[in-house]
Amino acid sequence: MKEWRENSVMKNRWPVAYKIIDELEQAGFEAFVVGGAVRDFIRNAPVNDVDITTNATPDEVKKIFTHTIDVGIEHGTVLVVLDEPIEVTTYRSESTYSDFRRPDGVKFVRTLTEDLQRRDFTINAMALTKEDELVDYFGGRQAIEAGIIQAVGNPQLRFSEDALRMLRAVRFSAQLNFTLESETFNAIRSLHALIGHVSIERVKVELEKIWLSEFPYKGMKLFVDSGLSSIFPGDWERNLQSWVNFSSFNLKANGWAFFVLIQSIEENDINELLNRYKCSNDEKKQVKNVIQAVHNLLNGAWTADELFQYSDEVLRVAYHYGKFILSNDIALPLEEFLLQKRAIPINSKKDIVVNGNDFMQWANQKRGPWIKEVLDILTSMIVNGQIKNDRHDIKEWFSREYLH
Repeated sequence: MKEWRENSVMKNRWPVAYKIIDELEQAGFEAFVVGGAVRDFIRNAPVNDVDITTNATPDEVKKIFTHTIDVGIEHGTVLVVLDEPIEVTTYRSESTYSDFRRPDGVKFVRTLTEDLQRRDFTINAMALTKEDELVDYFGGRQAIEAGIIQAVGNPQLRFSEDALRMLRAVRFSAQLNFTLESETFNAIRSLHALIGHVSIERVKVELEKIWLSEFPYKGMKLFVDSGLSSIFPGDWERNLQSWVNFSSFNLKANGWAFFVLIQSIEENDINELLNRYKCSNDEKKQVKNVIQAVHNLLNGAWTADELFQYSDEVLRVAYHYGKFILSNDIALPLEEFLLQKRAIPINSKKDIVVNGNDFMQWANQKRGPWIKEVLDILTSMIVNGQIKNDRHDIKEWFSREYLH
């Protein structure tokens, strides 16, 4: 179906993929672009990764191309490296999934139909020839035009094969603003408990993709309505409506901050909850900063010390979340707070014109915890305009307060 892409042929659009397919065909094999690249191509959306499927076995692929890397050889995947690396995977079918996570075995097949019918959703079960002719056995293009997420074949079977597909269905709905087809949704509700077999790391990735999407509330509502949320720690249902006003500000850790903010848990339990979801130390630090900044708004405004403590990014996120979570009014518009922050004479402690060595020399004392205490007091005084960031003034203050 070339008519809708005459000015963007694959040879120009994805030249490396075109070359790989061409070389495979010249060697007597079939090869197609598959998966998300085809889906997004049809949607006129940006394409991030291009994957190729072929009836050539991994060994046959490796004989054709001089530079390859075995990235998933047991599943038939070889990375072919030309001007850029592209994954090339052999047509395959999969056996039973006894753990609801991964196939017990992989069998290479020789027809594209067999390969596409094992895929999760119709929108992901299409292929493109190098001439941009669409191969669509399961109505993927029609599903895209209708805005529907529908499992390939029997949804009960698809979700029993890999339980993560249930959460992927929810995630695609949030990313694309598509509706879950009724039989597909009912299968998720019926089998939702199987998601408990999936590693929390894989679940975390899907949740974060929902939060980074354009329609996070849609994803969160489906997550709750399908029953999937009931398998995981935290109260997802009680404050579901709060996600209507959620924005990730393009940082996945902010989703965890928002999630924590709408929980009814003690501060000591926050770290435990984040650990359950395998959040990194950097993510936990961001969550802590956002939560503290939101709680600092309980009085309606941030102090100069608090504005100094947080980055502009944290303040923006905390202001937005605080506006919808706190019941009291916030005194100033966000831009006014940011102007106040910019008026602070230093951006960090490193900007202070003296350091611990100066204090030790002036006091003729050894290094110790007292230095941090002095620096903290001095920092707050500079931030609040009680003393200038001037070496002479600071030495006079130190002499007056600590030496006499």
